[in-house]
Amino acid sequence: MAGFEVFIYIALGVTLLLVISSIILQKSIPEKKTQLLKFGYLGLLVISIGIFIFSFYIGAWEGIGYGFMAVSIFVGTVLGVLINSMVNSVILSKNR
Repeated sequence: MAGFEVFIYIALGVTLLLVISSIILQKSIPEKKTQLLKFGYLGLLVISIGIFIFSFYIGAWEGIGYGFMAVSIFVGTVLGVLINSMVNSVILSKNR
């Protein structure tokens, strides 16, 4: 597990970025929150897929590192989407 901490930190950073941006957008502009977050999620997914494909062209150990970075960004994005959807469902259930 030594050496992989940076990838865990990348995934946690992306997750925290998405969750915090969701909270900030909910407080500042709730009517456009879903549109902006969907654009952000889509952008991060495209970036992670692009980095992953790019890692095959680099090859060797550097390519593997970029591939792990892309997977970390992808995992962080998916976790951010899941956490955001759970938070939204809790907020909607409280408002009923």
